[in-house]
Amino acid sequence: MLNPNNDRLDYGVLLSAPDKYKLDFAIGTTYSLDLDALVGASLSLGLSEETDSELARNPIATLEALRITGDKIALFCEAGQIHMPAKITSLYVLLEQMVYQVLTPKKNKKTAYPSFHPKFWLIRYVDEQNQPLYRIIVLSRNLTFDRSWDVTFCMDGKKQEETTDKNDPVKDFISYLIQQSSIKNNYVKVRKIRQICDELSYIHFDLNSKEFYDYDFIPVGVNKPDGSQYKIEDYPLFKDTFHEVMIMSPFLSGDVIKSFNNRNGKIKDARYVLITRSISLPRLKYEDCDNFKIFTVKDNVIEGETIISEENTDSQQQDIHAKIYMVRKYSDTDLYLGSLNASHNALNGNVEFMIRLRAKRRNLDLDKLLKGLFCGKEDNPNNPFQLVDIADIQEVESEKSQLLDSIIKEITHLKGKAAVIMNGDNYDINIKFNKYANNVSNVVISPLLANKEQLFSDNIVFSDLKITQLSNFYKISASDKDETITRIIIIPTIGLPENRDEKIVSSVINNKENFYQYISFLLGDRLSLSGYNQQRNKNDGAADNRHNVNLPALYEKMLYTAANEPENLKEIDSLLKAVSKDGVVPENFEETYNIFKKAVKLS
Repeated sequence: MLNPNNDRLDYGVLLSAPDKYKLDFAIGTTYSLDLDALVGASLSLGLSEETDSELARNPIATLEALRITGDKIALFCEAGQIHMPAKITSLYVLLEQMVYQVLTPKKNKKTAYPSFHPKFWLIRYVDEQNQPLYRIIVLSRNLTFDRSWDVTFCMDGKKQEETTDKNDPVKDFISYLIQQSSIKNNYVKVRKIRQICDELSYIHFDLNSKEFYDYDFIPVGVNKPDGSQYKIEDYPLFKDTFHEVMIMSPFLSGDVIKSFNNRNGKIKDARYVLITRSISLPRLKYEDCDNFKIFTVKDNVIEGETIISEENTDSQQQDIHAKIYMVRKYSDTDLYLGSLNASHNALNGNVEFMIRLRAKRRNLDLDKLLKGLFCGKEDNPNNPFQLVDIADIQEVESEKSQLLDSIIKEITHLKGKAAVIMNGDNYDINIKFNKYANNVSNVVISPLLANKEQLFSDNIVFSDLKITQLSNFYKISASDKDETITRIIIIPTIGLPENRDEKIVSSVINNKENFYQYISFLLGDRLSLSGYNQQRNKNDGAADNRHNVNLPALYEKMLYTAANEPENLKEIDSLLKAVSKDGVVPENFEETYNIFKKAVKLS
């Protein structure tokens, strides 16, 4: 079940539609976000492609995936935690309609802003008869390319006549997302999301598991309809005695571990196991965790990519990022999975999402769980974890980037607004913030798609921008003497030209060969892109305008589509609208296309 060698899941496969189904709508959450990872998720959701497939590196496939999924995805993330991609592309503009920042309010004026920390998907697929299939995914993994070890649980559900209250916490969580983000201004998506919430009362999820017999959803930090709040402390995990406990958490607070260490009272033979990162151990005092056997990931596992290939400049460390809690009392075992660290902030303010899975001891206990995690017995050489002595741990320096992150978070809460103004053939952007933030003298901001920077202030103007440089995404960098961090923030921008997205499309479909490949792709021929990739690589990224377009083959594909999937012909309309004036449409194509439309009676 949790064997690091055997029980591996692919994020893209989790998101892809089951056979004979297609995406209807997806609601996702993450703390940190990589825009390229969201592009990969769109490929999986819209095209059922793996996130690391060849199509993921193809701009035509990316364009089509984003076009298909743009109005079918609502992705919520922590404000100020969209990370800079390695290479910026104008196609990121098409992600704007998917991404919504969540601004968590302070509990009181003296504390810092809590974090929006859940990792979650609720996906609605439909079959050819428009019957729904729901998939719910609870993760510890952010939507990034981090290679740390994470955990996930997913299950599917179908609509039944009788109602269920098992999904009420999910409905309350989704209501929170609407209230705390700008999606409330997108009436079409909000209406769709509310329809999904209504339907959830009739969706019965199937555990399909031999280990577990029941489950509970726990959206920590979210209000219930009666005004009370979902709290993980209300569950036995944080208040009951136990015979066995296993905590896996990359980040810790001493008081949280102490509460487990000292809770058991008269139960003298209880077993305690903690698995964490080495950097978190200095937060613990020996007397607060002396009942625990403590494990960390072995150094050769953490540095595994570098050891295998020192020339790999893209190598990353592979420490744990999973959050797992197992408690057993007598014959009952509970397994908690999700986003919640064993930390003070996670329990006191953050918004998290967890699932509680219920089992009997005969199916799950500490020995069975550790046998999976350790790949056998504790002392076997394939065990990726090592036993450590808390007395040998040295204090480590705290990360300075936390202060810089807090500055960026403070700026996101100023709720800036931007307006686009025409300036001849180009455009200016004027950004205004509600008030001036403290301690922001070393902060610069720029439009994501333009190499223009300004020091942060309450009134900022960027001049002479091209239409393809206009976006709701802005790059912001905060610095001190030793470090700089850069994030992407969303600033609602009014006055964006109506034809901006069309210009983005035409920048990709910029010659007859690309037009042919995209039309073929629209009509279901994914293999046609292999030729595009070979030609693109041959010309060092530039398509060859001299390449002959095989129009008879294209018309044959259109004829097949007209006979079998006539609705798909409509997809060509938006493309023609975007590129008809750019000289990339083959001669007589539009005339022929209109004949096909009339033949299948498409308006």
